Formats: sequence, structure tokens, C-alpha cells
Amino acid sequence: MLSNDFLADFRRATEERWGVCSINPTIYGFQFQRGTRWNPGLSDVEILDYEGTLDVRFPGDFREFLRVMNGTDLPTLNVYGYCGEPHRQSIGVYSYPRDLEAVRRRIEDVHEWRAELSRTMADQGFALAAESSFMPIYSHRYVVCTSDPDSSAVLSIHDGGDAIVYGNSLEAYLKREFLAESS
Repeated sequence: MLSNDFLADFRRATEERWGVCSINPTIYGFQFQRGTRWNPGLSDVEILDYEGTLDVRFPGDFREFLRVMNGTDLPTLNVYGYCGEPHRQSIGVYSYPRDLEAVRRRIEDVHEWRAELSRTMADQGFALAAESSFMPIYSHRYVVCTSDPDSSAVLSIHDGGDAIVYGNSLEAYLKREFLAESS
């Protein structure tokens, strides 16, 4: 289970990083804008409502995460390496209820790719339980929701079911995605 200490340190470290970051004009891909902050967490009632709205049971780690942080306040920005393409914004980390429709679309997309996704993950030695649901957290990263509340693997899933394990737990994922030096 994610600890309160980890979540507090994580929040502080990411907000400090975003407080001084600049958009790198050579990068093609979405980047967090300077001053991005985490939205306040959800109450237990709001988390239950979120689960009920999507008909999914979140892993314990994801529930703890949502109690402390409910998405980011600013969209991410893609400047396409300043190649002349118009800049584009996207949702940062998904927030409930603000991004509910985007979350639903992501869930529907993954549902369409389910057969291919199961084969892809099996080829990588990752057994995807038949009852698994996928909860988008950020961009094309999904927390795998199963009947085991202690399991919180995160997959990176692209169009058509191309996928890899991006973190064996939510904590491992958060460290890799947001705290690694290249972030």
C-alpha cells in the first residue's frame, strides 16, 4: 500500500519540479507546464462514486493516491519541437469528475483491444486476468484493476493493444513516470 509519507514526498517533489520546469522546445511529446500542481484528493464517498460511475473496483494503492491527489490542475503541452505544427494541449493526470468523459473513452478504447492486449501481455509473461479492468491515470498509462486489491500494476497501452508493463506497482510507476531524471 502506498504510504502517506511516500505520497507527501511524491507530491512535494513533483510540484517542486513543475514549479521550475520549462517547456523543452526540442521535444516532441506532451510536457508538464511550469506551475502545474496536484488537485486536492477525493473523499472516500467521492472515490466510491467514481468506482460506481465506471463500474470498477480500484486497487488499494490507487484509492490511497486518489485520497491525496486527484489529477493535475494544468494541461500538458506538446510544442512538436517547434517544427511549425500548432501547439496542442492534453489532459495532465486525469481528475474526477472533470475528466470523466475522457476516462470513459480511454476505457472503451482498451475494451476494443482486449483480445490483442491479452495476447501481447501473455507474450511478455504477464497474465491478464479475464475480469481485469483498466483505469487510465495519465495519457496512455493504465492501472490494472483486478479482484486482488493489493495488485496495482500499470500498463502502457497504445492503439490496437500494443502494451508493456510500465510499473509492477503504482509506486514503481509513479517513480518511473514522474521522478526519474528524464521526466
